[in-house]
Amino acid sequence: MGKPFKAGPSKAPFLKGGGNVSDATTDDFPPAFSFEKMADGSGNSFTCCEDEDRLQLAQRMYMLSRVSWREIRQASSKGLGAEKIDRGAIKKGIPKSVTDDVSFFYSLHYRGKRRFVGYRVGQIFYILWVDHTFKVYDHGS
Repeated sequence: MGKPFKAGPSKAPFLKGGGNVSDATTDDFPPAFSFEKMADGSGNSFTCCEDEDRLQLAQRMYMLSRVSWREIRQASSKGLGAEKIDRGAIKKGIPKSVTDDVSFFYSLHYRGKRRFVGYRVGQIFYILWVDHTFKVYDHGS
């Protein structure tokens, strides 16, 4: 029988996030995606989507994990880029794990005009909603 599992550090050592690491110091690194803070069963969680949405989301996350945050920030929000959404513009309940110092969220597209929305801490992008219903925030016309 093998050795018993020992829990290691809470984050992989190669990730640049949390603590005193600023977004600016991690702009040259690609995003690392986390569903840790997503409320399951919210109507906009990963489990609430159709299989095609989950597939397209995974493919988009794979593509984005190959470019730096700097490239994402500089790209068009209609392509690989991100759109900033003010906290007050969110129509869904914000998970309690999201602290008040998070004043805005990023929206990135994954399939047509469908978006996934979350926030960034260093290199890590916490996905909170998969906006397959276009009800997380006002997308405009």
